[in-house]
Amino acid sequence: MISLVVLLLACYLLGAFPSGVVVSKFFKGADLSKVGSCSVGATNAYRALGPKAALIVLVLDVLKGFIAVNLAYFVFVPAFLISILRVIFGLLAVVGHNWSIFLKFKGGKGVATTCGVFLALTPKAVGVAVLLWLGIALLTRWASAASLSVAFAFPFIAYAYGASKLDIFFAVIMALMVVFQHRENIERLLHGQEERLNIKFF
Repeated sequence: MISLVVLLLACYLLGAFPSGVVVSKFFKGADLSKVGSCSVGATNAYRALGPKAALIVLVLDVLKGFIAVNLAYFVFVPAFLISILRVIFGLLAVVGHNWSIFLKFKGGKGVATTCGVFLALTPKAVGVAVLLWLGIALLTRWASAASLSVAFAFPFIAYAYGASKLDIFFAVIMALMVVFQHRENIERLLHGQEERLNIKFF
């Protein structure tokens, strides 16, 4: 079995992988860490590079969280500890995404990577959350409003779908992290200055 310390570091580095920056270079576009909101997530990629690039960034960021959670199965520990490790591994991936060592400890908002984490932990709840996000985003055209709304709602959605107490508690922690990462967006929303999404398809 792989060393626990090695896997903990791997989860952080996996989350820290700057998907948005790599994709922007592939599309020969502007460096996402230096344009728009300076976030390396899918929303900034959508605005700066278009829907195709944004979709790639989204999938890669979701995979980071999903893979990190499942790396817990490579650790030799008693079965009852696996659920705790999965949460810790997922948290490290999100921390890596938000504060990437490759981007001078800056990064994204963590929404997609958090989605990947809970896709591994509570997939049915994530399906509902995604539909809710899409509905709010299409209605308001504010990605930040959709993300914040889902962050608040997700612990209740997870509870409704029978998630464990640990996963629900983790959902609360992650919701607080999403709010923290969106603090500038919240200020802009309150002042009516938040940029809306220009919805377009492929």
